[in-house]
Amino acid sequence: MNIIFVSNNMAKAKTLTLAQAVLLLVAIVATAVVLTLTFILPQADGKHQGVKNLLPNPLNFSLHNPQEHLDALALQLGELQARVMRLDALSDRLSKLAGVKEKDMAQEPAPGRGGPEVNAEGMTEAQLQQKISELTQEIEQRSDHLSMLEALLLQQSMKKNTLPSNTPVNVGYNSSSYGWRIDPFTGRTAFHEGLDFTAETGTPIYASADGIVVAAEHTPDYGKIVKIDHGSGLETRYAHASTLLVKVGERVSKGQAIAQVGSTGRSTGAHLHFEVRLNGAALDPRKYLRKVN
Repeated sequence: MNIIFVSNNMAKAKTLTLAQAVLLLVAIVATAVVLTLTFILPQADGKHQGVKNLLPNPLNFSLHNPQEHLDALALQLGELQARVMRLDALSDRLSKLAGVKEKDMAQEPAPGRGGPEVNAEGMTEAQLQQKISELTQEIEQRSDHLSMLEALLLQQSMKKNTLPSNTPVNVGYNSSSYGWRIDPFTGRTAFHEGLDFTAETGTPIYASADGIVVAAEHTPDYGKIVKIDHGSGLETRYAHASTLLVKVGERVSKGQAIAQVGSTGRSTGAHLHFEVRLNGAALDPRKYLRKVN
């Protein structure tokens, strides 16, 4: 079989033999296959990109890295568990302040629930995230409420001068509050157990209440720190100081200068980190200080 090509540009007709025609046909088919693969298969800069583009976003994410998705949910669960543990500890402290024994606070059994299952369906990822957010907010609200009750009970049981009600530095605001925040060094969510007051290096730090100095030292995290015992398990801490003005065993009065602001220890800049603790557990200083905005 011969194939004859006729063109105006040719002086004469061109005849292809059977072998030449087969080779031409193979070249045309090969070119079509290469072009098809180029448009369908994923490019070098995106593994499985062609297939991923055909999937909805949630499924796309899970197939891309399901372990990362599980790790994110596990992290949120861990944070909720930490909040619940703090809530339980706060409840225990409240029961002790109120003089209620543990056996008197035994929880009643959960109410019975039941009924037919109608139109049941699984939760979507968005619904799950919403429920986690709502639960986190509810825990925070209950924690704030219990903290306020704890402050009121403690104020009733403590003498006026031994209650940490004076602001430890003469500044009108604090740079970082008590509670959950993004850690400035790791970028992870962490619990901040005090108040950070931004002030220039050398600014006087005053005792928030009468008490006895139980520590005046330098530690890796707190830097130069003063700890004052106010009795009944109540303690205040003044951290990251540049200079300490008191010694262990010294009795101090409310409003007395005990140190100077600095940036020692685990600190990003000059400030005072102030804590209030009851039997070692951190309390919210905002519930006690009168002048904190």
